[in-house]
Amino acid sequence: MKSTSLLLLLCLMAVFSSCSSMRSGGDGITGTEIYTVNESYNRMDLEVDPQSITYTIDISTSEGLMKLNGLSLAEAKKLALEEAAIKNNCARIISPKFSHLKKGKQILRVTVFGFPARYKNSVK
Repeated sequence: MKSTSLLLLLCLMAVFSSCSSMRSGGDGITGTEIYTVNESYNRMDLEVDPQSITYTIDISTSEGLMKLNGLSLAEAKKLALEEAAIKNNCARIISPKFSHLKKGKQILRVTVFGFPARYKNSVK
């Protein structure tokens, strides 16, 4: 009886192990290459305006007061740079220069000066 049970157990193990080795996968598409590296050949030129711009955020206006309230100098400079780009409809401000006015830790005014630049000539 023990030998029959052992034989049955071995047969079951052989069946289950052979089934797992017969499994295969795939998407059913043959003859296609699989690329493992992505490369981009895009090129964007940056066109810089010759005319400079200046943008200021000042707490003397209610909007400026709300924007600068509680900001550090670095955060205020970043905000001024972003808003200058939005106001001048450009992607970047090239060679930005900053000036600021503080009273203690509070930023009263931040000004950014630079040259607006836009991307053009998207070539693929």
